[in-house]
Order: sequence, then C-alpha cells, then structure tokens
Amino acid sequence: MCSSLITHFIGFANVYDNNQWLTYFPFELTFALAPVIYLYVQTLTNAKRKFQSKDLLLFVPAIIYWTFYFILFMQSMEFKGFYGKNYSSYVTYFSDISLFIWNFILLYLSIKHYRKYRVWLDENFSDTELIKFNWLKNFLYIFAVLFLIETLFDGASIFYDFTYIQAYYLKLTVALITYYLAIAGYMRSETIEVDFSLAEVETEEKEKSKSLLEDEELESSKSKLLNLIETEKTYLNSNLTLKELSKKLGVNTTVLSHTINKGFGKNFNDFINEYRIEEVKTILQSDNANDETFLNIAYDSGFNSKATFNRAFKKFTGVSPKEFRENLVK
Repeated sequence: MCSSLITHFIGFANVYDNNQWLTYFPFELTFALAPVIYLYVQTLTNAKRKFQSKDLLLFVPAIIYWTFYFILFMQSMEFKGFYGKNYSSYVTYFSDISLFIWNFILLYLSIKHYRKYRVWLDENFSDTELIKFNWLKNFLYIFAVLFLIETLFDGASIFYDFTYIQAYYLKLTVALITYYLAIAGYMRSETIEVDFSLAEVETEEKEKSKSLLEDEELESSKSKLLNLIETEKTYLNSNLTLKELSKKLGVNTTVLSHTINKGFGKNFNDFINEYRIEEVKTILQSDNANDETFLNIAYDSGFNSKATFNRAFKKFTGVSPKEFRENLVK
C-alpha cells in the first residue's frame, strides 16, 4: 500500500521533472496486494496454514506486470516517448480492467472464507469473542471500498485527465487507511492458535451427510446430551468446545453436531449459551443476587467476556441484564 503512494508523491516533489530517466519505473507492487490479503486471511484463521509452492501462482500477475514495466523503464527516453504517445493508454486500460477482476476474485474468496470461518466457530466453540476476529471483517470491507473507489477513479480518468492535485485526495485516503491498518495490525499482533481449514470442514459435511441419525437414534442422542448437560453442568466451563463435549458424551463431533443442529434447531454456540443465560437468570432471581455484579454472575455462569454475555442475554431474553433485574424488582 505504501508502494502505491510513491509515484504520486515523488511527482509532487518534482523528482520526475528532475530525473526523467525514472519514467515507468515500477514503484507500485500492483497485483500483489490482493494475494497478500487473501493469504493473510487464510493464515490468521488457520495457524497450521503454511506458505506452499502453489501459492506462488497468486503472484504471477504481479511478476508479469513488474517485469513488463521494468523492461520498459530500461529503454531509452526516445522509446519511452514513442510508447507513451502510441501504446501507453491501451496498456493502462487493459491493466486497470485486469486489476479490477483480479482484486474482485481474491477479495470475494477472502470474504467467503471468513464467513465460513464464522459459521464454523459457532458450530465448534461456546466462546468465540477472542477468535471471531471482528476487526478482520472491517479490514476486508475497507479494502473492498478502497478497491471500488480506485476502480471508479481509474474509470473516470478515461474521460477526464485528473491533475496531481485532484488525484491527491484519493492517495490521501489510501495513506490514512495504511496508517489505520498499521496501528490495528500492531495492536493485534499476538498470535491466536486457531485451526480452521475449509478442506476439513467440507470433509466433515460429507461425513455428516452419510451418517445422519434415524429418528429413534436422534431422540436417544438428544436424551443423553440433555442428561449430561443438566447433571454435570458442562456449560459452566467457559472454554467448552464441541470436541470436548463429544468426548464426554462418547460420540464423535459429527454425531453431536447433527444432534444439536437437527434435534434442537441450534448451533453449538447458541445451545450452550442459552443454558448459561438460564443459569444467569436463576442467580438473578435468588435472594443474594443484588450483592453481585453482572460481570461476576456472567463469569460464574460460564461466560468468558462481558461482550459475549450482554449479546447472548439480549438474544435469549429480549432485554438487557439491567432491564431484567429492574423487572424482577417490580
């Protein structure tokens, strides 16, 4: 992103006017940004994801673009002038259209991957606050808006020759977004071990479709699950996962997930958090409830964060914890 600002700002500084031999030097890492974003999303949501040789294919367009302009940069000023008058506009149009398609495809795949990741979280974890990466969603949509603005700007430049001053505001926006991402990335630089793989999810879905429980088996599985939840109160474990609960129940994760999804019409996250909210309501209705803060009650009921607790309470009761307590007093 910083490289995309170089050409414009050294132009402001009269670098090109005083060093015309720099014309066409490929300062910008065009076609490389979208692949880096795509790989960033992949590795952030899957700690086991390693860079593979096939990932290099994502950078082929960037290498072709950079090589073309580097060869052009190496030519004489006379040839550069000839190229600028006769071919530059056509190559630029082709490049801009290709870049739009390339960015659109990789951003679409990145957003699609993130959405599947969020569904997978709710199916496997009872507390997702630290690993749902809400900021990553903002990160992706910021890039989507940025790419759209740049595409509109490039399209408008076909009919109108923008001056450096007019183009400045677009570059200023890019600069501000670069600062934001640098700060946001630094603040969230701690690695979180999450192992989400689309390949594994697709395999699980295939297994699930092959091992659907019969009605009697489903009812039996539901009964065992309810008995375990209500007698051992496993939902009080704030770090409870689908895998851990399946071990306690003595079934595989596919069967347990199917039991919760089809038997109760919920995902794992909602299933567990609804029990936690019922625990909170029980505590709030007790005689000594007024002596405890909402946060303490939430932690005692299995929640790991205030944000998750407030969101779940509103979802399952329709009111905030404060409103619920006030209604009890009335």
